[in-house]
Amino acid sequence: MSEQPPTGNGGGEAPANPAMVVRRRPASVALRSGEEGGQSLMDPANQSLADALKITYRLLQLAMLGLLAMFVFSGFQSVQTGERGIRVAFGAVQTDDLPPGFQFSLPRPLGEILKVNTGSQVTSLQTEFMPALSDADRNRNEQELAGMGKDTLDPSQDNSLLTADNALAHARVSATWQRTAIRDNARNIDPEFERQIVSAAVRRGVVHAVAQVTIDEFLRNQPDPGRVGPFPTLETEARRIAQDLLDRNKAGIELRTVTFEKRLPPLRLIGEFANVERSRSEAGQAIRNAEVFRTERLTQAAGEAAPIMLREVDAFDAALASGKQDAATSALQRIDAILGGEPIDIDGQKVTVPLSGDAAGRIADALQYRSTTVSRAQADSTVFAAKLAAWRANPSVLMTSDWTEAFSSFIGRDSVQVFWVPPGVKVLDLLVNRDPALTREQERKRNEAAVKEREERRVRELEEAERTKYRNLSTPTGQ
Repeated sequence: MSEQPPTGNGGGEAPANPAMVVRRRPASVALRSGEEGGQSLMDPANQSLADALKITYRLLQLAMLGLLAMFVFSGFQSVQTGERGIRVAFGAVQTDDLPPGFQFSLPRPLGEILKVNTGSQVTSLQTEFMPALSDADRNRNEQELAGMGKDTLDPSQDNSLLTADNALAHARVSATWQRTAIRDNARNIDPEFERQIVSAAVRRGVVHAVAQVTIDEFLRNQPDPGRVGPFPTLETEARRIAQDLLDRNKAGIELRTVTFEKRLPPLRLIGEFANVERSRSEAGQAIRNAEVFRTERLTQAAGEAAPIMLREVDAFDAALASGKQDAATSALQRIDAILGGEPIDIDGQKVTVPLSGDAAGRIADALQYRSTTVSRAQADSTVFAAKLAAWRANPSVLMTSDWTEAFSSFIGRDSVQVFWVPPGVKVLDLLVNRDPALTREQERKRNEAAVKEREERRVRELEEAERTKYRNLSTPTGQ
């Protein structure tokens, strides 16, 4: 505070000299009581502490919210391609066929998504039905394995299959499978033993399937000619039996295929079975060749009409053998209709069967022969009538003309040689050899003519025999 001198108003004193007035600076410290000063010093510290606590609390809240969000979002899981998911909540299955993609479930331990691989898998049985072989020998071919066969098999080491005819056989089998019923698979099958379960089911199916066929059926995968009852295809039957076992145990697994990769008889007998199979193959080829030859000959004989003609001929022979004259006559009439190009009744319809081949050619030749024979007979009759008239008119002229024609025909033969004799010679003796070339040519022609004549005579005899048989058949009984 500053002190000022009193003024002269009311005090009677003279005013102060301004030069004598002393000025003082303001105080820099304000004095207060002790309690009020301590409180003022503590407020900034408390405020700083409160602000720090508030910030920490906010950070803690944010951290808790983040952890809560992470906990919630941990329920989102990705189901990959080739997988199916099972949504579980509080230990109970909610959905058992979740498709690939992002799926949500309650976070653990409240829930989870179990992933099950549904892709195709392979189980291979390489040694379960094979004799004891080393890894190097197991991949040898059949010829090499044949030399490794033993006279006996040790059941403790050598594995095999038993067929329906009590024969031993060996095989290598593979199977493809996948999980289809996801809930059943996850509930009933321990993943650690799943492949062993599938292998056991396939082994059971193979054993039961092979026990239904003979050794030949097993090796060829074809039924024996004398088999009674349906033939079970090994792959199909083995799969059916194995699948039935898996279904009864609710494994949730479907077998796609069961494949026999190799089928073998006992190694010691591979060569013998190969010989039998070779003989069977040759016999089959011979049968096929015979069928081809038969088809070619039938087509050559009658063309498209061959099958129908053969059927009618068989029916005719069967009717004759059984003494059924009416049926034989009916079959013969149908045969004649086919040969004549006339329609016949087939399955209730009138059909004209096109005839071609040798049969058509023979019929055409026969018709031509008949026409030629009739024409020749008519011509001979005309010539005879003309000669008869000429004979009656002038016999000598006819005799001279016929003699000249006969002589010219005689000397024109290949077997006749003509020698001209000089005029005036009454006696002439000639000793000459026949022309060798001409003799050989004449001999060749005679032989060809003889062969042709014999062939034609044989054909005529066969035809005559057939005509006689048909004629006797067409003659009513009792006449």
